[in-house]
This record gives sequence, structure tokens and C-alpha cells, in this order.
Amino acid sequence: MIRRAETRDDLERCVAICNAVRPENPIVIELLAESDGTCLLHDGGGYAYVAQSSVPGSVFAAVRVRPEARRRGVGSALLEAVRVHARDGGFERAWGNVSEADPDSLRFVLARGFAEVGREVTVLREVAPGDGEVAAGIVELREEHLQGAYEVTVECMPEIHAPLRGEAPPFDEWLEREARQRSVAFVALDDGDVVGYAGLYATGTSRRLEHGLTAVRRSHRRRGLATALKRAQLAWAAEHGYRELVSDMVAGNEGMRAVNERLGYRPLPASIVVSGRVA
Repeated sequence: MIRRAETRDDLERCVAICNAVRPENPIVIELLAESDGTCLLHDGGGYAYVAQSSVPGSVFAAVRVRPEARRRGVGSALLEAVRVHARDGGFERAWGNVSEADPDSLRFVLARGFAEVGREVTVLREVAPGDGEVAAGIVELREEHLQGAYEVTVECMPEIHAPLRGEAPPFDEWLEREARQRSVAFVALDDGDVVGYAGLYATGTSRRLEHGLTAVRRSHRRRGLATALKRAQLAWAAEHGYRELVSDMVAGNEGMRAVNERLGYRPLPASIVVSGRVA
């Protein structure tokens, strides 16, 4: 009943399931087709997405089951398939996000060996023509900035999933993934050196982009660089016809939460981060 989703028809079914479960955050088939992960489709009305994550030894996993198909064993079967897939890949743990607006799903994963390890705050900023600006020292990413942007990413990646500790992939892998998934990126420069980096990524809708890691070297924090990077992103999004930007961050990242609040981002339902062994 569970198979790897490989055909376009299979992926379209996964998209339909996802959008039935999370209508507030819709996706399109290109997002799944171009991702690095694997989709496992259950004919009973659910699917699971599994991908290597930035947390060493762990996969990121998401199990989605249509509301009308729940309590029939579909979710349990998919979660077991996730565990098998992860073990076969040499991983020890899996982690994922559950919306705080979905207490049934939280009870489901907690009853199956997962534990809450943190919370992530999701915020949304509506974009209007003329928003944002590109300040001095903030420039759009060019080839000569790539190594510096990567070094900033390496320094800041461990902070993004706290208390889980993230880790940047090797440079070539990071470069390929960023080139494939990123819509635009900006860097902050200090005497020609990259000291900050922030990208925007497609979400599958023509209206919305998602912030990736907004990274500033520790030596250059509290100088307004994160705000300047996000204002440049706002300007680019407004100029290119986007109407929404969304961003996730760990609940304890008070600095970035304050930046987003000053820039007019409003909170959406938070996500509960859960993690568990796959053995």
C-alpha cells in the first residue's frame, strides 16, 4: 500500500494531500519534484516526505494524512515506513514539525516514541509595491561572494534548530542546492568581506517566498545588518510582484523575532519540533 512516489500522478496526489491538510501553506508539484527528499505514498490517503537534514544523524520527516482518512492506520504505516527509510540510509533519528493548531497530530507522534524538543515561530509579512530598500553595504549575491556566504552559513547553521544542532553541508553540495532552490540572495559586506547572508526561496505559489537562514557573523551582530538584509529582500520581492514573505525561527531567537516585529511581520500558528529514534 506504500510506494515511492515517482510519477507525476503520484506527486500530484501527494500535493493534493498536503494542501488538504495544510491549506494555509499550499505547495505545487514542482516543489516536490525538485526537492532532495523522497515521497512515500499510501493509497489510503496519506504520504510521507523524508530528506536528509542539517541535523547530523537525522532525517527531516513529514507525515500527512487527509482528515477523512485518519484513525485507519495510514499515519502509523507511513511513520514506520519513514523509520525504515531512515535506518536504511544509516540515520539514527528523525525530526519534524507539528502545527500547534493540530493537537491530534501532536498526540499521534508523542504516542509513537517522539518527544517535543522545541518550538518554532512562523511569521508572515505582506508585501506592497515600494516596500524595503537596499542600503549601502548590502548587495545581491555574486559569484565572488559564494565562498564568504558559505563561511557565514557554516558559522551560523548550528543555531537554527536549537536545541537540535544544525550543520552546513559540504561546500559543493551547499552550492548546488542553493543554486537550484534559491530565488535571490543578498550579502552584507564589510571592507569587501562577506559578514552576512540571506536568501529567499520559492514556496510553490506565485505570491509567496520563504526566508532561509538570515546569517550574520557573531563579530558583526547588533549593527542592524539582519534588518538591512531583510529590507533588501522586501524590496526585491516587491519589485518582482510577490505579495507575502514567510519565515520560521526557533522560539528562543529573540533577536530575530525583534527584527521581524520591527519590520511588520505578524505571527502565524507556531510549530512544535519533535524528534525521535528510528530504531
